[in-house]
Amino acid sequence: PLHAQVTATAPEEETPQYAQRWDFFAGAQYAHFNPSPGRGVHAINLLGWQADGTAWMRLHFGIEANARGEYGTMDIPSNAYGVPPTAPMSEHLFLFGPNVRMVMHPNLAFGMHFLLGAAYGKFSTDFPHGVVPQDVGIYNDKLALGLAVGPWVDYNLGPRLSVRLIPEWQPTKYGFPWQNEFAGSVGIVYKMGHRPQ
Repeated sequence: PLHAQVTATAPEEETPQYAQRWDFFAGAQYAHFNPSPGRGVHAINLLGWQADGTAWMRLHFGIEANARGEYGTMDIPSNAYGVPPTAPMSEHLFLFGPNVRMVMHPNLAFGMHFLLGAAYGKFSTDFPHGVVPQDVGIYNDKLALGLAVGPWVDYNLGPRLSVRLIPEWQPTKYGFPWQNEFAGSVGIVYKMGHRPQ
């Protein structure tokens, strides 16, 4: 009886889904972005990719490095500079920061990350020589401050593989005001290594 009681109250072993040192994520990316501070340019939808890696220092805390690329087509206001009514743009972000696991079940996990770094916007791809995007009210090509803040949800397919959904607030600062982007991604997480106890 004493042996049975000790066995029943002994702490459970760490769930294998969360014992790995490294998480690597790759997936499809979406962002809703306004390429202009003016009222005559509409926000557009961008599609692209996201990839990141998290080094889990503890069960609940890790450090994440993140890269993402987003691509779309801007609607250009009527102008006298020969800029066509539509033009491509791209945005690449390189971010770094803490990642926190808050809820962990065998099949489901929930966490948050706060990432800070650089965003590079390329708006001038189809502009005529000598014309800059600012001439038609669009942000100029620029390396700017970028952030990504939001939750993530994992559905575990096994100890080393998960499907992840990430809805985010992704603000950037190409001009005086902040660009309040909504972003999101969905993809696969592969886990490897073993975190030191």
